[in-house]
This record gives sequence, C-alpha cells and structure tokens, in this order.
Amino acid sequence: MADTQEQVTAWMNLQQVNRVLEGVLEHRVKEVADLSLPEYEALFRLQIASGHPLQMSEIASQLINSPSGMTRIVDRLERDGLIERETPADNRRVVLVKLTDHGRKVLNRADEAFRQALRESFSSHLSEAELADLRRLMRKLLEGNSAWTPARCSPGEPPASS
Repeated sequence: MADTQEQVTAWMNLQQVNRVLEGVLEHRVKEVADLSLPEYEALFRLQIASGHPLQMSEIASQLINSPSGMTRIVDRLERDGLIERETPADNRRVVLVKLTDHGRKVLNRADEAFRQALRESFSSHLSEAELADLRRLMRKLLEGNSAWTPARCSPGEPPASS
C-alpha cells in the first residue's frame, strides 16, 4: 500500500489523542496521588500480580521502559515507601519488587482518579462497540509490529484458551 495523506493524518491523530489523554490522566493522577503515569502503571501492575513480587525486568518490559528508566521509577517509589525491593539469596542478579500497604493505599486513590478521568476523557465518547473495535485495531497494530504480549497489553486478564 502506498503512503497516503490519509495514513499520515491517521497517525498524527493517533499521536494527538495519545498526548491529550495522557495529559488529562497524568494531571489527575499527579493531583490526587503525586504519581506520574509510569509510576501509577508500575504500581497498578504490581497490584495485578496478586501479591507475588515482579522482577524489575518484567515491569520494564510491560511498561516498554529502559532498565535505567525503570530503576529511576522504582527508586522514587521505594523512597516514598510505596514499594519494596528484594534480592533473592539464591540469585543475586534478580531484583524483585512488591507493593507495600502504603503503596496500596496511594494506588487506590490514584486508581479512582485515573478511572474517573478515563471515563470523562475517553470512554464516555465511545460506545461499547467502538471501544471493542478500537481495542481490536490496536491489537492488530501491535501484533503487526511484534509488540503484543498478554502481560503487557491485557494485564489482569486470564490467558486466552487455545
């Protein structure tokens, strides 16, 4: 398929929607819980892990973040008492991260604000069918670029049966 102005415009609109929604969500989460969106998402993914610690490399992969960027996020979350890091005695190369009780409380506040802002700025403008179509199209783009993984793209959902 040849490049067309429609393709470029669609891509630009996708970027604009992402920036607008990210700005709204980031503002609300920052205002309520003093968290950035990547910090909120890291805490959210730790909560989804149902109490078992995640490796820093797993979180970085799920957030599509560099190891150094993930270290900065985890440093701040640990400094604020929201997470704990531990290194297993049997494998000193692994760093595990888990949510603290204080982290759960902060996440609950942030999550309520995030979901309200998401409803107001995103889902209130789409029907259930449109939302399903959008999700299907995003998955198609991610799969086409070898970037779809269930842990990253469908966190908290049970694995699809084969």
